[in-house]
Amino acid sequence: MTRVHRPKDPTELSAAEWVRQQLIDDIVAGRLLPGEKLCEVKIAARLGCSRTPVREAFRHLGALGLAHFEKNRGGNVVRLERAIMLELFEALAEVSAACAGLAVARGEASRWTLAEREWSHAAVPAGTGSENDLFSILFNICGNRLLSEAGATIRCRLLPYWRLMGKAAEEWPVHGEAGQAEAIRAMVAGNGRAARRHMRAFVLMARDQALRSLPQSILP
Repeated sequence: MTRVHRPKDPTELSAAEWVRQQLIDDIVAGRLLPGEKLCEVKIAARLGCSRTPVREAFRHLGALGLAHFEKNRGGNVVRLERAIMLELFEALAEVSAACAGLAVARGEASRWTLAEREWSHAAVPAGTGSENDLFSILFNICGNRLLSEAGATIRCRLLPYWRLMGKAAEEWPVHGEAGQAEAIRAMVAGNGRAARRHMRAFVLMARDQALRSLPQSILP
């Protein structure tokens, strides 16, 4: 792969954070393929850094579930499996539903945070998310740090699967718009039970979109 240089501006990310982001981008974009060996020395040379930030980045990739490491044997990019993808979507559905219920329970201020925004397109369930997408906002206003961190980690682990979807992933922001709107209406109305139900359905709708676009030949 092409050598990459870290920006020299001291206000930028730390070396370890920058390396971590580069590796996540490589995995998501397919420059590092499922099952590919992660060589500490080669990555350090390509990114123009010492091996220390690479080791730190490896630990983070392992915690996110994007790579698998064994003691004294190095690591590999995780292999993509249909069963794992389904578990990730199911987990995200439950975490998001719980956050929706909690957001309603937190009171009017949280509901107003959702009501005051214009929602032109459905949020993508996989990814780091922008600060203005529904998942990011929901994880922020639910008031539960553990659920928020779990949701963010699951979204990150779904990134390689979402990339495989190609055109179907590009169509999702419009395809999922109605489902997202239902969840937001329930939360704004203060109906916790309906909010949980619709938020869960919204994520599972994305799962079904993934299943339709990823036959066994693409994702075993």
